[in-house]
Amino acid sequence: MDPTIDAFLKHLLLAGRDETARGYRPCLVHLGIWLAARQRTPATATHADLLAYQQHLAGDYRSTRGQPLGIGTQATRLAVMKSFFAWLLRRGLIAVDPAAAVQLPRLHAGPVRRDHLTLQEATALLQTKAAGAAQYPEGCARWADEVRDLAYLALSLASGRRRSGIRHLKVQHADFARNELRVEREKGKTGRVVPVAGWAMSVVQAYVEKARPVLNWHHANDWLFVGDREPQMGKNTFAAIVERAHAETIAAHPDLEELADKHLSPHSLRVSFAALLFRGRASLRTINELMQHENLATTARYTPVPIEDLRRTCLRAHPMA
Repeated sequence: MDPTIDAFLKHLLLAGRDETARGYRPCLVHLGIWLAARQRTPATATHADLLAYQQHLAGDYRSTRGQPLGIGTQATRLAVMKSFFAWLLRRGLIAVDPAAAVQLPRLHAGPVRRDHLTLQEATALLQTKAAGAAQYPEGCARWADEVRDLAYLALSLASGRRRSGIRHLKVQHADFARNELRVEREKGKTGRVVPVAGWAMSVVQAYVEKARPVLNWHHANDWLFVGDREPQMGKNTFAAIVERAHAETIAAHPDLEELADKHLSPHSLRVSFAALLFRGRASLRTINELMQHENLATTARYTPVPIEDLRRTCLRAHPMA
């Protein structure tokens, strides 16, 4: 790995941006290998080199499955590249930023393409997981696992926090007396205190007081969601929890026909949070604050207006309807 890339990743880690560093690493490693094949380094790369790299991503590059990169993935890799070179310029390691004029592919800013849960489906998901925990004797490891999974699902649906934000929560960040959650840092930005529904905080409190001590094998561990082999629960474990809960809910509620065709992920729970608030008549500005989005346009992508609502509003409000 080029020393400048390694220094940039260490800079991100020191800034508390662990998830960002982990996501940037493969993008920058690939860029470094590509530049080295052209007898270039990040310090000697020119604007023409980076344009050639952009063309490589759009045309020649193939994934391990032999598929070309999607427009969104191309844009992500180029954005990482631009962030890296901007940092090199700020540190005085290069005199001119060769990536400054590189244009990102234009993306269609449509609705966030994640299946989300209706109120009935979200309720069924939580009830199914609660019933699963009730099958085991309280205090055993399997019961504790089920309660932990239920606490994560409840907290995610009731707070809309990103998976990385929930993963980095510590026990002291949950205020059960005030039903609040303190998110210190998320996506490299300083967090804030957010309110959480009392029923969800009650589930989390039950997990902390009864189930977490069973699972916490590391005495000095203060992460809220503890892992089986590591003090902190891994990212893939959150995805596995959602996948498992989804399958269990489909089996327990065959009447929810649309649920079986949905593809759920941890981010689907965040989208569900926004969609449920919007359908409950929360203002877009309020949802924007709770989601911690920088602008309303981003929040609007999480809250598409169903055609039924558009038709109903048009018939009710238009004077000539």
